[in-house]
Amino acid sequence: MLAGHLLKSGSGLGHGNDPISRSIRLWDDFYTGLEIDYRRALGWCLQHRWVPLVVVLIIFVGSLQLLGLLGSTFVPAVDSGRLQVSLELPAGTSLERTTEVANRVAAIIGREPEVLGVLVKVGGEQRGIEDADVVIRLTDKSERQDSVADFMNRIRPHLAAIPDAKVTVYPLGGGSKIEADVILEILGSDAQLVNTVGDQVHDIVYGIPGLVEVHTSNDPGKPEIKVTPRRRNLAEQHLLTSQVGGILRTAYEGENAGVYREGGEEYDVVVKFAAADRKDPSYLETLPVSTPTGATVPLGEIARLERGIGDPTILHSEKLRLVKVTANIAQGSLAGVRALIDEQLADLDLPAGVTIQYGGDAKNQDESFAAIFEALILAIVLIYIVMAAILESFVHPFTVMLTLPLSLIGMAVSLFLLGGEINIMSLMALVMMVGIVVNNAILMLDYVAQLRAKGMGIIEALVEGCPTKLRAIVMSNLAIAVGMVPQLIFGGSGSEYRAPMAMVQIGGVLISAVFTLFVVPVAYTLLDRLSFSPRAKSV
Repeated sequence: MLAGHLLKSGSGLGHGNDPISRSIRLWDDFYTGLEIDYRRALGWCLQHRWVPLVVVLIIFVGSLQLLGLLGSTFVPAVDSGRLQVSLELPAGTSLERTTEVANRVAAIIGREPEVLGVLVKVGGEQRGIEDADVVIRLTDKSERQDSVADFMNRIRPHLAAIPDAKVTVYPLGGGSKIEADVILEILGSDAQLVNTVGDQVHDIVYGIPGLVEVHTSNDPGKPEIKVTPRRRNLAEQHLLTSQVGGILRTAYEGENAGVYREGGEEYDVVVKFAAADRKDPSYLETLPVSTPTGATVPLGEIARLERGIGDPTILHSEKLRLVKVTANIAQGSLAGVRALIDEQLADLDLPAGVTIQYGGDAKNQDESFAAIFEALILAIVLIYIVMAAILESFVHPFTVMLTLPLSLIGMAVSLFLLGGEINIMSLMALVMMVGIVVNNAILMLDYVAQLRAKGMGIIEALVEGCPTKLRAIVMSNLAIAVGMVPQLIFGGSGSEYRAPMAMVQIGGVLISAVFTLFVVPVAYTLLDRLSFSPRAKSV
């Protein structure tokens, strides 16, 4: 009843002087002019069918070139406002020295106005006292001008001035922590060859512009004391090497000697060297060793003690020796950096049995992109099957699917203009858009097929049917694009993930809709000659 009242002639929406009615009349006037212009332009395109096809083909080739200019990465960088500086000092560095360097780093970073807090952690599980982490929390991104990436690039020169420290800066948040932005894995069965190639790759990566914090896993080992038993002296004292090893293990790792109970709580009693003695290698010479006869002898009499550097950390992958070369990206994209590295590696003469492959984000990117392209191909096949059933033709589904490369034009243009890049989120949006952009062609061709079934000629049906569906196409595509705008312009947590999807869908939907209005009718007339339908005839 309300709708009937509002839509009465001369009253209700669109007939008054209120803002809503004036807006409706303005839209009607705009659409009427748009429909007239579209009908005229469509008629011209149908008379000069190869012109729009050639123009769109040129634009499509240009968009492919545009895609090559875009950066490419695995996932968008998320500005969580947190980052971490990892420090690795030379092996054998004292706890006091490591703490001093970590506090110095914290003081350097703490002077920056964006810093809210700094947390210093020295050592930890599976880490030595020569390792430290400095965790930094920044103000909210709405309260600062620089992103986390810009802040990291700003502090890196100051941290690089710290002597004898391997410094790595990386953001926190946005998923699991990756060892580095770029990881190159050198694999082979010969350890010496792998180490040699690893050093060569390190030098190559170090010279790539835009890369910082270039490190290799082929670092020298930590200082150690090698204890070599004097077997004759051991035999004279009736001792075994295993007994000496057990005494050393007790001295440094400790041994449970009992349980201490107090206040209902139990505490293990561990016997081992005092902390000061464990740090003094000379004390090891006088370590008393009990013999079966009840006597004690110093360790220096039954074993030879030598100071030296232990073996480096040995990495394996697929039963092969592995050396990693890692680096972080300060400028550029992962795809651009990989292209520069590949160009340099192409001139590297690899020994037989040694291979180089990417790891980390690069490996994840290759695997994820391949999976997305497989999903895209499957989506195209399914769309063809559905369209063949709807249009009752094996030929005209190809007309509908011409909208897919048109959406790629929109993707390239929108990402380029809005400063986006190709990543897993933008490619997911492309797959989602496959099912959206074909709707425009379906609306037009389904109605054109109905008109032709009534006996109308193909040109007459296109000139009548396509403008008739123009309003629905314009309104539906505008609704989709406008609905994605908030994801593009509003920040907040996770906005870095949403923005690429919005860029692709807005550009893809709008630009493909414009081209679809002209390309699909023209292609329909050309492909109709291949149709086996009785309606097919020369046009």
